Amino acid sequence: MPFTGLALNISWEYIYGFIVIPAQIGLQTWVNRMWFVLDVFILIAYMRYGKTDWPKKESHWLFWPHLMFTLTAGFVLLLYFEKDFESDAITYSAFLMNMLFSGLYINMFFFRNSLKGQSVGIAFFKLIGTACASLYLLNGFTFFLQLTGLICFVLDSTYLLLIVQQYKKENRNIFTRRLKTLPEPVN
Repeated sequence: MPFTGLALNISWEYIYGFIVIPAQIGLQTWVNRMWFVLDVFILIAYMRYGKTDWPKKESHWLFWPHLMFTLTAGFVLLLYFEKDFESDAITYSAFLMNMLFSGLYINMFFFRNSLKGQSVGIAFFKLIGTACASLYLLNGFTFFLQLTGLICFVLDSTYLLLIVQQYKKENRNIFTRRLKTLPEPVN
């Protein structure tokens, strides 16, 4: 998962799971809390292995300051987005973040130039999640939000196609990730 997206996501889930909660706690609040806990595990994995994605070993000393700044900035930004936009903030911030995520996944694909940490499953379920949320937006939401949903769908479709092409390029099975066996040469 791209770290900037993780920082925003974990902040969003904390804010809408523990800080800004409706008078009557509903299913969405509990879902936000559960996703927050899951993202804590993803954050721990990033803290442990994230340095391997840094391009130059000379800059590894920046890893922890970058991590802390990005987490703090994401949290403060989303908290003030909530304060400024109030009841609309939860929806607008979620779809803007989703659009950012969609672009970051494509960027991560080109940066890594491999399937490392990426799969058809991740790309497919990101696309399905976006499609479902975007269809929901057709039910009376603003054109801006509908447009963000459409942009996310296009970006997620692109990401899925890139991943599928990479599987073919690496001669891997889409479901098992294993190399396809090549036929024996005929003598």
